[in-house]
Amino acid sequence: MRRRCPTISELNAFIHAARHLSFSKAAKELFVTQSAISRHIATLEAYVGQALFIRGANGLALTHIGGVYLKLVRPAMQSLESATSQVMYTARQAQSLSLSAAPTFAASWLFPRLHEFTAAHPHISINFVRYRTIDNMEAETDCDAAIQYGYGDWPSAEATYLLGRETSVVCSAAYRDGQKIRGFEDLKRCVLLQHIELPLSWEDWFNANAGEFESARFGPGFNLFTLLIQAAASDMGVALVPTCLIERELATGQVVELFSRRFESPLGYYLCAPNWRTDLESYRVFAEWLRHACGHGAGEGQKDEPEACRYCESGAGA
Repeated sequence: MRRRCPTISELNAFIHAARHLSFSKAAKELFVTQSAISRHIATLEAYVGQALFIRGANGLALTHIGGVYLKLVRPAMQSLESATSQVMYTARQAQSLSLSAAPTFAASWLFPRLHEFTAAHPHISINFVRYRTIDNMEAETDCDAAIQYGYGDWPSAEATYLLGRETSVVCSAAYRDGQKIRGFEDLKRCVLLQHIELPLSWEDWFNANAGEFESARFGPGFNLFTLLIQAAASDMGVALVPTCLIERELATGQVVELFSRRFESPLGYYLCAPNWRTDLESYRVFAEWLRHACGHGAGEGQKDEPEACRYCESGAGA
């Protein structure tokens, strides 16, 4: 069957030769020989029935029809390249996920468990990008999904609660003993370490446990839970932090939990993604594993029955 258009190689040779007005430069850019470029151009000219270049002693020049043809085929080649890039990007997205994760949650909770996901899905790569609080994920272009702390009410995004509503009051054993902390009221004479982006945390805690305390917002401020936890471990005062972030510190005795009764915060960690990205295979697979790893939130601020999970059914991650 007779082909109805030139080959991509012939068109590519023509466009590059026209750009440089040189067969040798076109050959160098395309990593082929100069004779290959000459052969492609000759075949193309024979196919269209027109000379596209004037070959003179001073080099190449486009003929009038060659200039017209260049204007017509260059956008078509750009469209082909763009379409191919989009398909390649979609294929890559099925095997990778760009994730923006709250730093303390990533370091303290996610990283120690991520090897389980990698073992179960070695073909999917999780790429961590710079973290920032996202108010509207439609405005974000450098990440497919985010794990962030908040109320779960981000516009234009699907938000799935993970964990983190359960919070603990902690400090070092030395600070506890030095301040002789026995009950809730004792905290009113302690240094209250503050998360500067969550100014109401201590106020909410006192209102729920020990009554109104006008100095609940006063104390050294930190912008990350990592720093807040380290400050508590360093005898600087008492911290109120999500319990899920201090598993290692509690186990090693770096901090101690002051009270057996934990506080149920309205805030928590959520996996969220723009609605138009939730169909990505990599997102769906990671979200399912993450819900499993978090125990579906059961018993920690979420009363719903856990949905069917193939990890539980197969015994993976047990």
